[in-house]
Amino acid sequence: MNSEWIGYACRALKPAVSRTSGVAVLALALAVLPIASASADASSAAAAVSAYDRLLPLQGGSNFRDMGGYFTSDGRQVRRGLLFRSAAMASLTEAGQEYLSAFDFQRVIDLRSNEERALYPNHWAAAHDIPLSSHDYSMREIIEQIVDDNGELQGMQALYRNFPQQLRPQMAQFFDAAVAGETPLVVNCSAGQDRTGLTSALLLIALGVPRDVVVQDYLQSTRYRRPAVERGDVDLAEAAKDNWFAKLMLRYQDGSGAERAAEPLLTDDGVPYLRFALDQIEQGYGSVERFLEQELSVDAADITTLRSRYLEATFAQGD
Repeated sequence: MNSEWIGYACRALKPAVSRTSGVAVLALALAVLPIASASADASSAAAAVSAYDRLLPLQGGSNFRDMGGYFTSDGRQVRRGLLFRSAAMASLTEAGQEYLSAFDFQRVIDLRSNEERALYPNHWAAAHDIPLSSHDYSMREIIEQIVDDNGELQGMQALYRNFPQQLRPQMAQFFDAAVAGETPLVVNCSAGQDRTGLTSALLLIALGVPRDVVVQDYLQSTRYRRPAVERGDVDLAEAAKDNWFAKLMLRYQDGSGAERAAEPLLTDDGVPYLRFALDQIEQGYGSVERFLEQELSVDAADITTLRSRYLEATFAQGD
């Protein structure tokens, strides 16, 4: 059983917790420049999108991938190059950051806790003046909510059942940005698989992607993660003196200090952890759509907007 840095506690902490006059010619030239620039930018972005299947070829990146390309139940397709998900981006190299510049990202939604953001800040967003949205909360609070009366951690099922309520502020930020069209947009957490996994799943479901496809997308994090990159070169022992998350990471390492490999996001009997969060939503609200409306203020009109923005018609070959 494994998950990102939050989930690590379920294994490692027991217990713990964007021809005329010369003047006229100049004016015309100045008017054309932005158009030419926009065209070049679009061409650059299109070239970048065509260069990958799903995972972006980033130096220093982990689990940074496109949510586009999936087909919906009504035969449309999620547009590529607009909606992305990722693990923490603290280790992106200059080459990796330059690659991302072709997309002209408009916002980052960082789902991580205060401790995680302090330990692994997003240098890419800061250096390129990309607006970043986050919500203040403590990692310790997340862990304490899944400790039973005997001081034992209840595990991943409990963690996921709590996610819909715990992550409401951050997920609301994400959906607000998506509805407003602040794209390209990327949402991330530490490993890009649990908090990001649920957030991405809710968007894909809202867009009409079949549930089994959404679950399979969720499970791909095990394949796309690079835990060593996520850990970076931070001195965890030093950081652990005043950062609870650093302490958590130290406990997750084995005796050699090496990082454990990413493991499947499944229970021992093969149930994807995501199912527990989705089941919790449907038991409490009846459907994902009702949860989105009641808890994230994403109503039917917003879902129509999302589908208009991010879906495109597809045609059978020969049509």
